Amino acid sequence: MRSPLRQGQISLPGIAFMLIGLTLVIFEMQTGFLLDRIGMTGRFIVFFCGTGFSVWGLKEVIAGFLPGLSKKGYSFKLPLVGIVYLVIMCILFIGSLVGRNNLLLMVFACMAGPFVMNGWITFTMLRLLNVSRVLPERVMAGETFTTSIFFENRKTWLTVWLMTVHDAVTKGDGWMSPEVLFVRVPAGSQRQGHYQIKVRDRGRYQFGPVRVTTQFPLGLVERGNRLDEFEELLVYPRIGHLKTEWRRLLQNSTELVSDVRTMGGPFNDEMSQLREYRQGDDPRMIHWRTSARVDELIVCEYDESRDRNLLLIIDGWIEENADKANFERGLRFATTVCMDHLRNSRESSLAVKLAAQERFFWRGDQGEGQIDNLLDAFAVAQPTSKMTTDQLLDGLVEGATSNRRVVIVTSRSGEIREAIQRSSDVRLHEAQIYGTSRKELSAIFEEAEETFA
Repeated sequence: MRSPLRQGQISLPGIAFMLIGLTLVIFEMQTGFLLDRIGMTGRFIVFFCGTGFSVWGLKEVIAGFLPGLSKKGYSFKLPLVGIVYLVIMCILFIGSLVGRNNLLLMVFACMAGPFVMNGWITFTMLRLLNVSRVLPERVMAGETFTTSIFFENRKTWLTVWLMTVHDAVTKGDGWMSPEVLFVRVPAGSQRQGHYQIKVRDRGRYQFGPVRVTTQFPLGLVERGNRLDEFEELLVYPRIGHLKTEWRRLLQNSTELVSDVRTMGGPFNDEMSQLREYRQGDDPRMIHWRTSARVDELIVCEYDESRDRNLLLIIDGWIEENADKANFERGLRFATTVCMDHLRNSRESSLAVKLAAQERFFWRGDQGEGQIDNLLDAFAVAQPTSKMTTDQLLDGLVEGATSNRRVVIVTSRSGEIREAIQRSSDVRLHEAQIYGTSRKELSAIFEEAEETFA
C-alpha cells in the first residue's frame, strides 16, 4: 500500500443502519403495525431488530472516526452480501408471521442455516492463530520499504483458508491499514507474506495492532480477531542532492584554511602509498621499518589533505503556531550535508548541534559507524518557538576554530547574521548561514522528487 496516512473516515453503512433501525422503531411506535396483527411478539421483533441495527451502525461510525479504538479480541461484521442476505431473511420472516405462511417460514429457516454455519466456521478458523511482523532496521521518508508478515496456524487438524491480515500504521492522528491475504495455511504450519508502503514524512511510526479477518466459506459473515502485536519504526528525513554551487562554496572555504591538523610525522598530508626510493626524494620520507624488512629503501608518498572539519548547527526555531515546512526542509538539507560529508571527506571530522525542543550534540569519528544515532535524533526532532539567538550561538566561539567550517541552518537567517555581526569575536564572522526557505536553499540544494501513487 502506497497511500499516505489518512484520517478517520465516515462509515456510510453505519449511518445507513442507524437510520434504518431508528425508522423501524419510530414507525412501529407511531402506527402499531405489527402490534395489531401479531401482538406483542411482532413489536418485540421490531424493537429488537431496530435496536440491533442502530447499535451496530453507531459502532461502525465510531470505528470509522477513531480506528484506534476498535474492539479488542473477536469482532463481527456484515459485508454487503451478508447485509442483503439478512434483509431478505427478515422480509421472509416478517412475511411468514404476517401472512401465517409456513412455506415462507421454511424458506427463512433454509436461509438461516447457512448464515449461522458461516459464522461458526469463521469463528473456529480464527482460533489458535499467531501473527508476527519483521520491519526494516531503518527507512528514509519517501522510500518504499517492505514489511514481512508471518502467519502461523497452531491448530492440530484444521486448515485455514482466505485469511486477511490487516496491519495498522499510525503517526499522530494519521493512519493507514496495509493488508496481506493468505489463501491457505495448513494445520501446524507457517506462511510468509509481504506488503510495501511508502511514507511521506519523517518521525516515529507505530505498527499494530494486527487484525485477522475471514469471510470463508460463503462470504455472508466476516469475523475478525485483534492481536496485540506492536512495534515502532523511526523514519529518517529524506535525502536530497547538493548542487554545484555547494561544491564551489566548500572549495572556497577550504582554500581559506590557514593551519592544518598535526599528523604523526613530518608531513601534514595524508599518506597514500609506499614506493621505492628515487634519486632526489626527501630522506625524511623513508619508511625505515619497511625498508629493513625488504632490504631496500622504501619511501612514503603523500597526497595533499585540505579537508576542513565541519560543525553543523540546525536551528529548530519557528514562530509560534507557524507552519513547519521550513523546519522540515532545513532538516532534509542538514541530513543531506551530513551524509555527503561523511561519504566524501577523508580526514575531516563532523560535529552536529541540533537546537530544537530537545538539544542534541553529536560528534562522529571518520566514516559512518555512528550515523544512526544522529539520524535517530533527526527523525524525532520537534521545532520550538522559545529558542533565542544567544542560546543558539552559545558555545559557538569555542567550536569556531580556524580549521573548522561552521554552517548554520536556520529559518531566521537575518537575525542570526545580525547577532554574529554584533559579536566582537571575529571567528564567528566566517560562519556560513543558510536559510531554510525554498528560495534561499534553491541555489545549493535540490530535494528528491516525491512519487506517491
